[in-house]
Amino acid sequence: MISEVQDALCKSKAKKKLSKLIKKNMWKLYDEKKRINYADKSIIEKYQLSKLKVLFTKAYKTPYYKKIIDSLGKPINEVVLKDLKKFPILTKDIIEQQAGNLIIQNPAVLHRNSIEGPTGGTINIYQDQNYKDHAWASRLIRNELSGWFYGACCVRLLSKQKDKQYFSKKLDHFWHNTQLYDASPLSENKLNEFHRMMTARVPEFIIAHTSSIYLLAAYLNSKGIIPNYPKLSISTTSETLYPYMRKTIEETFNVKCFDHYGSREIEEIAGECRKHNGLHVFMDNVIVECLDPETGEEAYDRPGKLIITDLNNHGMPFIRYEIGDTCTLTKENCSCGMSTPLIKEIFKNSTANVVLENGNHINGWMLSKALFPLEGIKSYQFVQETFNSYTLNILKMDCFNINSLNDPLNKMKKILGETASIEIKFVEAIPDSSPGHREYIISKINPEAAGQKKEKTLISRSTKMITRV
Repeated sequence: MISEVQDALCKSKAKKKLSKLIKKNMWKLYDEKKRINYADKSIIEKYQLSKLKVLFTKAYKTPYYKKIIDSLGKPINEVVLKDLKKFPILTKDIIEQQAGNLIIQNPAVLHRNSIEGPTGGTINIYQDQNYKDHAWASRLIRNELSGWFYGACCVRLLSKQKDKQYFSKKLDHFWHNTQLYDASPLSENKLNEFHRMMTARVPEFIIAHTSSIYLLAAYLNSKGIIPNYPKLSISTTSETLYPYMRKTIEETFNVKCFDHYGSREIEEIAGECRKHNGLHVFMDNVIVECLDPETGEEAYDRPGKLIITDLNNHGMPFIRYEIGDTCTLTKENCSCGMSTPLIKEIFKNSTANVVLENGNHINGWMLSKALFPLEGIKSYQFVQETFNSYTLNILKMDCFNINSLNDPLNKMKKILGETASIEIKFVEAIPDSSPGHREYIISKINPEAAGQKKEKTLISRSTKMITRV
């Protein structure tokens, strides 16, 4: 009964009118963003430059950015988009070391968030209300691209974060016709419970960690269950959506799957439209660069380091931030009508390296790409034990065919070298390193030992591929 009342309330015209009255500024941003997304490239660039000048003016108040902006040798009102490339790359190491020199406002009036630091600890970051307002407006547009409409019943299958404002969050979820199901950790009992609750509620829209909704789809398939939900579509986030995952999800739920990309540091970076040609960069929020890892030059239609400038956070600017993921950016145009750039592929947190004896570092995304498409696995973990020996831990499903490993293993050996020894282990579980964070690639090699003939088994700080919450 409560859900029926909630559904009717949230879909009413009166509720939307009230929202537009209460959140007038956010709805104004929503209209502005929709206009920019479909504008000509020249108009988008003028819009970005205008926001970049505002960002530089704010950032000039910080010791870290003041030196960089002074080095440009021109007033901020004469800055052009190309001047952005004169800024050094902002890394997590710099954020950890320069935290106090990066914040514009008093942290007490900002929204605090946290990310994993370069050595495994946490780093506090801060976002102002301007950032939050833009994120809210962009979230509506991104969801609309995925088939959602205002007031639609939504289930969020995500890792639940500890929140002191529990009651206000519950009220907010009620107001937005949303239910949050904690997807960490996942078990068969929990998957069955999710299915039971969603069968009763029949949501129109599901937002989920990629692996969570994929595992639910695989579980339903194994039981021969045909779900009656969702009515509209599914939006995936936080982890790489491989083609075999998309296929399983769409065939199981009989709706389209839409991928989107964002992070704790910078939300609403890119999202997929109904044409499924890639993820549209939300250029009203960010300036995206894809750089060749060797030369630092711009890379198109081939994988490169993802560098992002957040145009909205005036509390703690992220200018040319190395987010830690690898992407393939293209200049292709989408037939949907938006003229924004497309991200064709994203490999999440692929800064993880495997270190070879000759000193070469192999990016983790290359190994992940070689391993997939591989159907019938719930999860995996690739561990470098020594320079030439590796362990591939696989959590398999009933439909897994061991012969399907032959081609991926051959591809891996071509990457790692023909002398590489890869041991396959079928395991009962692959634990998260922390809630919502899973290590897919681990190296036990000290990078400084590369090039030495004597192998060292000293475990240095593990290089990781971690999925975002």
